[in-house]
Amino acid sequence: MGRRWRAEGHPIRLAASAHEAAGFDIIVYATSAREPVLADEDVRPGACVIAMGSHEPAFRELPGALMGRSLVVVEDVATALRGAGDVIQAQAEGELSETDLEPLRRLVLGEVERRTDRPNVFKGVGMSWQDLAVAIGIANAADVTVS
Repeated sequence: MGRRWRAEGHPIRLAASAHEAAGFDIIVYATSAREPVLADEDVRPGACVIAMGSHEPAFRELPGALMGRSLVVVEDVATALRGAGDVIQAQAEGELSETDLEPLRRLVLGEVERRTDRPNVFKGVGMSWQDLAVAIGIANAADVTVS
């Protein structure tokens, strides 16, 4: 998919470090981090952040302040509240509440739209069939054929 997007003129860069990813339009985390990888101020409004690496209550890839100012989409609210350290810790810090979480199904059904005035975070904890739905949704939004 990356080659196709480049061929169509979409700029794609891979960051060699977390610091280098600051300011990117799309940031994907697939780490086992126990502490946030980027600072809140490193993620601009409108950016899409996909955090799918850490899935233990004590682990986190994102700072609570970022979670608090973002549209936060999760595979399932109850699952996120049980196992997503990014969600659990942001909630404990008072940055996020259960009512701030949007289930992925609402995004897929078009009931929730991407925000341009704040970051858009997808926090996944390992429901692979829903990861596929996100990938298809992104490809469709970019008007790309998924094969």
